This record gives sequence, structure tokens and C-alpha cells, in this order.
Amino acid sequence: MKFINFSKIFLILIVPVLIFLLVFNFAGFSSSFFTKKFEQYGVNSKFPDSEAMHQKVLNFIEGKSNELPSDFNERERQHLLDVKMVISALTITLYIIVGLFLLLLVASAFTLKANSYIINFVGRVMMWGGILTVGLAALLFLFISFDFGPAFESMHRMFFRSGTYMFDPAKEAIVNLYPEQLFMDLGVRISVWVIISAILIILIGFYLVLRTKKQKQ
Repeated sequence: MKFINFSKIFLILIVPVLIFLLVFNFAGFSSSFFTKKFEQYGVNSKFPDSEAMHQKVLNFIEGKSNELPSDFNERERQHLLDVKMVISALTITLYIIVGLFLLLLVASAFTLKANSYIINFVGRVMMWGGILTVGLAALLFLFISFDFGPAFESMHRMFFRSGTYMFDPAKEAIVNLYPEQLFMDLGVRISVWVIISAILIILIGFYLVLRTKKQKQ
């Protein structure tokens, strides 16, 4: 039972990481979101071809192309290369965590053997993992909504070397193409999608746990 308890706790802790990374991959690169925000924050008035520029940046970050907009200088290009490396590392991390999650789930199922115990185990992992995710996403949402500047700075310090992510709006295009407010909206969008996804997982987990309890009665 020690392995099952360890596995359950570890899987619960993995759930928020999985949800955040999956949502980031699906909601964080939405073309429709950026198109809407470019219009909302007047980016199109500065760069009439903003959508084409953004697509080049996106293709570069995703490793589909080595071409970047000619408007960017060497410092901006280097920063986007750093971003590309971070995204690549996060993608590899996602694959590793998915593999670890599935491996632990299968090992736990073989240990538990009985279907009712397996369903109950999965349900509890989903339920408590989802609850933990909602709590973390809610904290992130509040942090972004009320104190975004320091949060944005802290995030950059985590992933990039000091001084490599500061740009002059009067001289450099990247901060005009991607204003800070856009990233705040993106953070809120990801937080909301994480909460919605986690609530769905909680409901499924609750249903599975309830189902096994009814079977025992």
C-alpha cells in the first residue's frame, strides 16, 4: 500500500503541471486571440502586417522556420531564440510528465488489480488533482489581475538572463508588437482555461468515486 499512497500523492501533484502545460500549448498560441488583441491595443496601426509578423515569430518559436521579421534587431532576435529554447524545454517536459503519469497509472492499476479499486483510485487522483489545480490557477489569476508588473518581471527572471528581455519601445519593435497588456490578457486567458479544464476533471473524478461507492453498496 506504500506504493499506492506514494503514487496517488505524486499523480495528484502532477495533474496541475499537466493541465497548465496542455492549456499553455493549446490556448497560448491561438492566432484568433492575437488577431483580436492586435486590433484592441492598436498594434495594427504601428504594424499593418502585424499578423504576418506574428506568424513568422510563431513559426520560429515552434521550430517550423528560421525566418524572423526584418523589423527585429539582433537583441530582439536573440531574445526570441531564448524563448524558442524555453518553449522547446517545456514541450520536452510535457512529454516526460505525460509518460511518467501514464507509467505510474499503469503500475498502480496492476497493483490494485480489482476494477473498482482502479476506478476509485483514478477518480480520487482526478478529483484532488483538479482541486489543487483550481487553487493554483485562482492564485495565478489574482496575482496577474492585481499585480501583473512584478509577476511579469518574475516570470522573465525565471527563464531569461537579466538584461536580455528589456527593450526600448521607441527603438525596438518587439515591445510594440507584443505590448505588456497583451501578455496580461494571455495570462488571464490561460488561468481561466485551466480552471475550466480542472473543474471538468473534478466532476469526472467525483463521478468515478461515486460510481465505485454505489457498486459497493
